[in-house]
Order: sequence, then C-alpha cells, then structure tokens
Amino acid sequence: MSRIVSREQYFEAALGILADTGFKGLNIGKLCDTLGVTSGSFYHHFTGWQDFVDSFLHSWESGQAAVLRELNFGRGNWATDIAALRQLTVGLNQAAEAAIRAWSANDETVREVQRRVDELRRTTVHRAVRRVVSDEEAAEVLTTLGMAMLVGYQQLSGDLRPPMARLLDEYVRLIDLHHRAELQA
Repeated sequence: MSRIVSREQYFEAALGILADTGFKGLNIGKLCDTLGVTSGSFYHHFTGWQDFVDSFLHSWESGQAAVLRELNFGRGNWATDIAALRQLTVGLNQAAEAAIRAWSANDETVREVQRRVDELRRTTVHRAVRRVVSDEEAAEVLTTLGMAMLVGYQQLSGDLRPPMARLLDEYVRLIDLHHRAELQA
C-alpha cells in the first residue's frame, strides 16, 4: 500500500535531515526514504529539485515570519516580550538552522532567504530591546549581541557548550541591567 504525504511533510522531513546530516545530505532520495514514499510522490508535489528548494525555503521563511507576528509585541510589558523571544529562540531547531546557514554560504537562493529571515529576527529583537533600553546606541549593541549569540551558537560544534536557554538567561539579565541603569540615571 502506498503512503500519501503532503508538501508540509516533505518540509518537516527536510528540517530533520538538515538537522541530522546537514545540507549536503538533503536530496530527493533521502527525503523519499525518510517519508517511506517513492520518487513519484516527490514529483507529484514538486516539478524538480529547485521547485522543492524554493517551496521549502518559502515555507520556512513564512513560518518564521508567522511565529514572530504571533508574538504580538507591545501588548504587554517589556519583560513579556523578552520572555516570548527567549522561549521562541530556545525552541528553534538549532541544528537545522545551522545547516540552513551553512547551505546559504553555498547557494545564492538560500543566502537571500537567510538574509531576510535574519533581518526579520533582527528587527523583532531590536523592537523588543528598544522597549527596555531607551538609548539607541545601547539598544543597537544589545540587538547585535543577541543576533551574534544566536548565529554563533548555531555555528559551534560539539556538546561542550551551555544550553541556549542558559545563554539567553544571561542576555536577558544584561538587558535588565541596562534598563535598571536607565531608571537610576
């Protein structure tokens, strides 16, 4: 009996493969094996590899944008916004994200999507930090530090590192210290 899978299941499988083997391990055969389907299933959903890549990247980018939109920044206090960003960051599939970032160094299409996702994230982080830190220069430094921490964490290899949650705790503490200093000034 043949198995029917959706385009979204292909995208989910791709994230898993990226996390496990990196972008070089992502191909039609591996996708089909992972999903337990034939290549005919793949070609039912996609006209070819580039169509899959374009569709996958569109899905990933749209998903990232939707998640950030759903956070509803500015509705609560600044601590709620920062906590939501922290939770979202901890929940990222860091290995798949690292593979996408490595892929972007080798493929212009992926690089452009990664750039847009990074810019969306940077804008969101800056908006959240700016609610806490009124000094624009300090807010810009804290935003860049947050993005550098995420990207750098994804590039580290091995298990000799603290969990992302621990790093984010320190990052939030740093933002809070800036906030407290401004209140005392």
